[in-house]
Amino acid sequence: MANDAYVTVTAHYIDDEWEMKDVVLKTTEITTDHKAENVAACIGEILDEYSIKREAVIAVTTDNASNYINAVEKHLGAVSVPCVAHTINLAVQKGLAVKAIGTPISRLKATALHFNKSTTDSYRLENKQMQLEVKPAKLINDCPTRWNSTYDMVCRAAEQQVPVAAVIMDKKLAHLELSTNEWTVMEKVCDVLKPFKVATEALSTDTYPTASAVLPLQHILVSQLNQPTTDDPNAIKEMKSKIVTDLAKRYNEEKRAFLLLNTASYLDPRFSRLIHLTEDQKNKVREKIVDELTTEEGESEIESTSENRPSHEPRTGRRTALDALGDLFGDSYCSSTGMTTQTTLIVQQEMAMYEREAPLPADSNPLQWWKTSGSVRYHHLAQLAHRYLCIPGTSVRSERVFSTAGNIVNKKRSALDPENVDRLVFLANNL
Repeated sequence: MANDAYVTVTAHYIDDEWEMKDVVLKTTEITTDHKAENVAACIGEILDEYSIKREAVIAVTTDNASNYINAVEKHLGAVSVPCVAHTINLAVQKGLAVKAIGTPISRLKATALHFNKSTTDSYRLENKQMQLEVKPAKLINDCPTRWNSTYDMVCRAAEQQVPVAAVIMDKKLAHLELSTNEWTVMEKVCDVLKPFKVATEALSTDTYPTASAVLPLQHILVSQLNQPTTDDPNAIKEMKSKIVTDLAKRYNEEKRAFLLLNTASYLDPRFSRLIHLTEDQKNKVREKIVDELTTEEGESEIESTSENRPSHEPRTGRRTALDALGDLFGDSYCSSTGMTTQTTLIVQQEMAMYEREAPLPADSNPLQWWKTSGSVRYHHLAQLAHRYLCIPGTSVRSERVFSTAGNIVNKKRSALDPENVDRLVFLANNL
């Protein structure tokens, strides 16, 4: 599929048993240029094929490409949620671009490439590892588009520093050597990047909610980077600063995804206290939830009331005192306004009780809590939890689809018709 352009769309939802489900809807070829309107038209056709209404799609998780963001927000009217794994990778790449860090990393790349290409020096490295009693392992080369690959490369190089240095010295490969100060910086780089690898791996799942963890996780990562340290070299301080700045830019309050992701966090009993927000921001989340629930409840109550309310046919004959009372009050006490006010109070009381719940540990599955107790005690909030907790925080599911497609469309099957590619990918992923 290297020379063809495909788009894959997956749908995510929570079933009646409070389990995460996802399906691959379609993997289709785009033969036009990738302008936002063309991407939106492609996605729209897939939604129409499954009779999925636009208003049923509240969010679409994509990478950070501007054409996809515009396709989702400007043309489809949904909220574009940036894939947190892509976002972390972009922020980390900004930090690694610091010259005092980028230079030794380039040398580590050259070293990994040398040993992976040179059979002779690869054998030399294995012998040195045995002599020095270092666990045998090949050097890793990074790929800028692959998440955490630079971290893996630097950590592996640090583990193999002694045997690699021995081979470099024997072969007089001075251009691959790192100074003592550079190794110190590289070890610090490993320490800085480790939480980002953990975060990416934790959210690279489709079995439990992830969008709800995005902003709490960003808060934790930024807090760790901002912790004052006395022994950090200037290069590491600059690296941390660049990462923090980039993360803040991608999840700022002006973006529509900010409120949506915080709503998901509120509905996740692990993060419902929203400690990463100010009081004003918390109140905005609460207001959104109340508005959403009262609007839905109000509409359903209006329909129910209009169907069940007895008709007021004009009475004939002598008027009674009750008739006069009816004329005086009219529909004041059975109007939709009164119902909406009552629903608002019920929802607010429910939210107040929910906020008094002890938060779940971060390693708990919130869907299990909603299934066993939350949905019983908090009926209204459970409706929104069903809707928001299914939003994926990463595009991992789509990435896996393309991995499957890469196995289907290979050199021996490169002439497969796009429709057959779609069918095979659909069957491989959904059965």
